[in-house]
Amino acid sequence: MKEFSRNRGQGILMVIRIIIEAASAFFITAALLHYGTTSTAIGRELTGAQPEIALLTLSLSVITVWLLITLIFGRIYCSTLCPLGAVMDLAARTRKRDRIYRYKKPLTALRLAVMAAVFLLLVARVSFPREWMLPYGLYQSLIERITEPQVIGATLISALIFAVIAIMAFLRGRIICNTLCPMGTLLGMLSRRSLFHIDINTDRCTQCRRCADVCKAQCIDLQDHIVDMSRCVVCFDCLPQCSDDAITYTPGRHTLSDPLMMPELDTFNKPKNETIS
Repeated sequence: MKEFSRNRGQGILMVIRIIIEAASAFFITAALLHYGTTSTAIGRELTGAQPEIALLTLSLSVITVWLLITLIFGRIYCSTLCPLGAVMDLAARTRKRDRIYRYKKPLTALRLAVMAAVFLLLVARVSFPREWMLPYGLYQSLIERITEPQVIGATLISALIFAVIAIMAFLRGRIICNTLCPMGTLLGMLSRRSLFHIDINTDRCTQCRRCADVCKAQCIDLQDHIVDMSRCVVCFDCLPQCSDDAITYTPGRHTLSDPLMMPELDTFNKPKNETIS
């Protein structure tokens, strides 16, 4: 209950997000396994709502919806409707509390290179990236090969890939999403200036680092008090951690109530009121 009372009640966003993510992953998996008529039907609807499916089929209505959602709320797809993201989050939650995350600089060149390579391969009508490099396609390929084994080698390789993804998520959170996932890079480009974003109130922040310690995307830079929204997957895990009300999900941006006064420097990088001996 303490989480709900912290940070203006925004901790409840994390709970709602987890429920949506778990339900989405269940129904999408049920559709892939043909588990139950109702579950399969709901799963197929969620599958049709996947942004990569919309891009591949040129579904303009779905593309427009995701464009607006991302520009308003950020990369919320990655932590709600992406089934592969749900697997990563589940693996990350098995970490002990004393295993913390740390801010990492973005690997921008790698992210753009992977996205460009996938785009060129898709234009060339190569099927490999659609099945193994896009998040939903990869999840579908792994589930189908693991649950319906036809070639033992393919099944073992799929199980190994699944294990590697889980292990990487356990060790580095959403590192795969923010380096190798072309959909994450594309949505990140849109969400860089999203209306709603994670904002740090520097007047309230006491540098306790609790928010950065739980950030799976490793995108909270407390040195500059900046959250890299191109990598933030909007999981809301950071919100209930701050007992000082310093981090929020908001359309506004905080400005210092008392701007820091820096001494004016002369050509010798010494304050002008200091005598140079």
